Amino acid sequence: MSFLTRSFNQLMTGRVIPNNTLVDSIKNSILGGNAIGSRTGLASILGLNLDLGLQRRWKSRGNTYQPSTLKRKRRIGFLARARSKQGNKILERRKAKGRWYLTH
Repeated sequence: MSFLTRSFNQLMTGRVIPNNTLVDSIKNSILGGNAIGSRTGLASILGLNLDLGLQRRWKSRGNTYQPSTLKRKRRIGFLARARSKQGNKILERRKAKGRWYLTH
């Protein structure tokens, strides 16, 4: 029953690796050096920039919405709605529903 007390590392490699150096050994095998910033080894061959410990889950999206009152009024304002057939339908629906504001 000694196999139940052995760690996963021992079972996979057949040798004992202390827990605190496990992460360091993984970093060294991937990055190929002692420092995280070094770009030798597998990471440089594959062209990877691996910073283990600092993860970014999402990219920053940027400033895609830059509001302009003039463009908004021309596109979805009252006069733009009243000019077109589909716009009139929108105004009628909003009036029937009892909206306080029909358009921008």
